[in-house]
Amino acid sequence: MNEESAIHDNFLQTRAKQTRDNRSVTPPIQSDSCQLTPLLLIDDDRSLASLIAEYCTAAGFSIASALNGEDGLYQARQLHYFLIILDVMMPGIDGFEVLKRLRQSSDTPILMLTTRGAAMDRVLGLESGADDYLAKPFEPEELVARIKSILRRALPKEAPSQMTVGDLMLDEPGRFVVLAGQRLELTGAEFSLLRLLLSNPGDPLSREELIRRIFGREPTSFDRSIDNLINNLRRKLGMHPDSSERIKSVRNVGYCYVLASSGSVAS
Repeated sequence: MNEESAIHDNFLQTRAKQTRDNRSVTPPIQSDSCQLTPLLLIDDDRSLASLIAEYCTAAGFSIASALNGEDGLYQARQLHYFLIILDVMMPGIDGFEVLKRLRQSSDTPILMLTTRGAAMDRVLGLESGADDYLAKPFEPEELVARIKSILRRALPKEAPSQMTVGDLMLDEPGRFVVLAGQRLELTGAEFSLLRLLLSNPGDPLSREELIRRIFGREPTSFDRSIDNLINNLRRKLGMHPDSSERIKSVRNVGYCYVLASSGSVAS
């Protein structure tokens, strides 16, 4: 029996057991997809990725998929994910190399999947920065349990779930922003940028720091990604009610979010 068939059989057996026990396969979750916790799966097996996405969605996670290491690195650097599920054996750059590159700039929790049973592979993954290691084939319930366990360890309990600055409210678990009672549509990168600015109101953050923390890469002299994000965010946020700017440019430094009543930052 191949790896995909074994995992698929595990999924079917789990469903059958839940049916016999008169338990719902899908635990009660809110129907609004914004309430699902975003995860990234990097695995070249389309069928397996579909099965994992199906079961994880039922457990309260939304799954974005990348079918190779290069695409996985790109997605991980463009958007915010609470956890990355990373396969070891992939064409092109393998999971260990993806892990190495991610750990150069990101502390996002990583759960590695592999068919390899050798203890040294597990040791290599953990010593390279993986948070946990799960061998294929696996029980779907164990995968979900591992994810939840990692997130419990990784997410600080004292971190506020919401951030309110003036008339702006940012909800971290739900990944949404409300301005003066109206919900805004932001991309993942825009959300991450706004969260950083709101965490340091009045204190400018450099373009270089923002690029590293949002995209996980080193800035270049011609990199205008942050400036483009700032322009988009300014357009969506608009001005303060007193017509002052919400996001100010600080000459030779970067950008900061300023309250309407404290527009003293020189631009």
